[in-house]
Amino acid sequence: MTELFNRLLAARNRTAGALPLITYYDEDRGERTELSGTSYANWVDKTAGLLVDEVLIESGQPVRLDLARSAPLHWVTLVWVAACWRVGCPVLVGDASAGFGGSDAAVVVVGPDSAFDQPAAGVETIACSLHPLGLGFTDPLPDGVIDYGIEVRAQPDSFRGPFPDPAATAWIEDPGLHPTRLTQAEVITSSPVSSSSPARRTMIIPDPSESLWTNLQRALVNPVITGGSVVIMVGAAPERRAQVADAERVES
Repeated sequence: MTELFNRLLAARNRTAGALPLITYYDEDRGERTELSGTSYANWVDKTAGLLVDEVLIESGQPVRLDLARSAPLHWVTLVWVAACWRVGCPVLVGDASAGFGGSDAAVVVVGPDSAFDQPAAGVETIACSLHPLGLGFTDPLPDGVIDYGIEVRAQPDSFRGPFPDPAATAWIEDPGLHPTRLTQAEVITSSPVSSSSPARRTMIIPDPSESLWTNLQRALVNPVITGGSVVIMVGAAPERRAQVADAERVES
């Protein structure tokens, strides 16, 4: 059987679901959010349900994840990536890439700093507050913009839809950034690690000189494949990173 990210996540959680998978620090905002493998998968399934049952997206329709550019490794961004993969929708980063233009996206996912422009006809805009507990916005959003933090909580805790075709497109990164196009299967096969690699707790510092895919692979795909976990730090000075690495028992 060809390995898919969400199948590997489920396999990890069968044996280590209660253990941390993602610990996210935003030093500028003084926030720390920790998700076990089970909690992360729950957010993914709820988001997949939102896409399919509320937005009515169909497998193969691209989701333009502007959130991946404004908050590359935020835990909510990592949830959205896996949810798109779960329902078989390519994650589109950028306005035009390899045959998928921004106008072709069925859904646009944005962060709290977006201008919330009026979406094009047939395109749903979903806004994420990036609250550390995943809550919605405190002020109402404009008509036509979905508040992710409110709507996602109403979704079922598990998503029972079929898994996508391994050959289906999973990731499209704008050629103007770092051109990358991967299938569902290549999300796993392109990784430098394997299930036999050591399960380490690793600290990840977003690297703007690398592609979004490279950063995402280190922060999400690799730890799921190995059964490890990550501590993601944003806005921290080197000495603070060292303190957190010691407190979080980071191994590499």
